[in-house]
Amino acid sequence: MGMGMKAEIGISPAIKHVSTEDDGAEDTVEDEAMQAAVLTEPVKRGVGRPSKAQPFRSFVVDLLLKHPQLRSLEIVRRAKAAGYDGGKSALYSLIASVRPRRSRPLSQQDKVPGEISRHGMGQVDVRFKSGEVRSVNFFATRLEYSRWIAVSIVEDQSIESLVRALVHHFDAIGGIPLLAAFDRPKPIGIRSDREGQVIEWDPAFAYAAIQLGLGVEVRARRGADRGPGTNLGNWVKHFFFKSHSFINEADMERQLTDWLVDLNTRTTELNAKTPAILLAEERQRLRPLKFDPRNLGLRFPVVVGPRAIVVHEGQSYTMPAESVGLVGALHLYPDRVTIVAGRYEASHPRHVQKKAPAAVLGWRPNIAPAPSTTRPAATT
Repeated sequence: MGMGMKAEIGISPAIKHVSTEDDGAEDTVEDEAMQAAVLTEPVKRGVGRPSKAQPFRSFVVDLLLKHPQLRSLEIVRRAKAAGYDGGKSALYSLIASVRPRRSRPLSQQDKVPGEISRHGMGQVDVRFKSGEVRSVNFFATRLEYSRWIAVSIVEDQSIESLVRALVHHFDAIGGIPLLAAFDRPKPIGIRSDREGQVIEWDPAFAYAAIQLGLGVEVRARRGADRGPGTNLGNWVKHFFFKSHSFINEADMERQLTDWLVDLNTRTTELNAKTPAILLAEERQRLRPLKFDPRNLGLRFPVVVGPRAIVVHEGQSYTMPAESVGLVGALHLYPDRVTIVAGRYEASHPRHVQKKAPAAVLGWRPNIAPAPSTTRPAATT
């Protein structure tokens, strides 16, 4: 740069943390320290004519500090509004050089037993050999460390089907990991942002996660981040449902069992131990499930209507007349419904009972599943 000109503010690509507007004071101090360190770092002059994008380096850095997920196209638009008259390629290169790099995914050596489980839900149209087309819903679970996988054929993609299949898989695995990572925000989230992060959780799922003591994360992939194996539901759909032909539903479940048996008992080039063997190691770090998944009750917030009726999923359940207008909770069990509003409580047989998740776990006869223990019923 010429004499008398100030060096523009730069930021090292190695910096991986950028605070958001909602960060606390600690992150604000860290950002100020980052900027102070950047001020002392000289900007090297390249060969040739100075780039018109370089004077806008501080402008881009400030935008990324305030909005880390802001798209490059939007940054270019704002820069042009601020007076930038250079080419797009130069500005895109500048944005790429200062945008914080995402942390790399964990390798197999970095993964910790009992830490993370991946979950995905999907729907696929299956054509049987008779010509019948049926829409099949499924829920899949895979442990990150052992890569042991389970799949359940479920009735629909409701929050009840997801939670019951999730708890059923944890029971078969032999415990609960620290974190459950989901491929997409629905149905566990009511609202999500453009990046796929949940803004508002489904109340029934949130309460179930608290009862389980389970951390939850949504790892939604967008654009270039999507690729083979990044979505567990799509992976099961592509490598099983789209790659096999079935006579009927029973044949589909049989082939799914055989497919999972092969996956769970096969060695890979990266690991000489099978997922079933690694699962035995992983179980030592899993936390025990405190209730019987077959008697799980989901908790839904309700209000007693003017006719002393509570409506849930299109079904009406009566309450005492004195409870009209009260806010309460509906506990949904596989075969019954219990409603509590204030000091009033009513139990009814469930009008429409959903089919239990058809768990397909892929156990060989010489591999024993997790030992079952008698546990009390849980109300989540």
